[in-house]
Amino acid sequence: MADNNRGDFLIGLLVGSALGAALALLYAPQSGEETRETLKKKGGDIKDSATDIYGQVKEQTSTIASQLKDSTTTLASSVKESAGHVASKVGETVGKVRDDVREGAGNVREVTSDEAGNVSQVAKEEAAKVKSSTRPVGNTISTEPGV
Repeated sequence: MADNNRGDFLIGLLVGSALGAALALLYAPQSGEETRETLKKKGGDIKDSATDIYGQVKEQTSTIASQLKDSTTTLASSVKESAGHVASKVGETVGKVRDDVREGAGNVREVTSDEAGNVSQVAKEEAAKVKSSTRPVGNTISTEPGV
């Protein structure tokens, strides 16, 4: 942006100088022939200066375009590389999560199976206790009087 302002300033400076020189020549006490020669010379000088400035601006523009292209290429490469790393990390994380879920499901299955066996064993033991503690109702003889 500073280069653009500098170029604008130089162009303004040249145009101002040319106008100032032309006005000075027109109002100077010289003959018409001398004035025309001076104007011709100054016009050539201005043309040369404008050509030089144009070349400088063109060169700076080319340099900036080249730098921008290089920066864009570098940035695109960095983004592509970063995306590859991110994809790789996501893949690794997904694999770890999948393995953890499988391991957790296996552990749940194992614990559930063990607990089901424990519940079954406790149920059998309780059923046996209930069976052994119950007596048939019709075969009991009461020893209490009045019953």
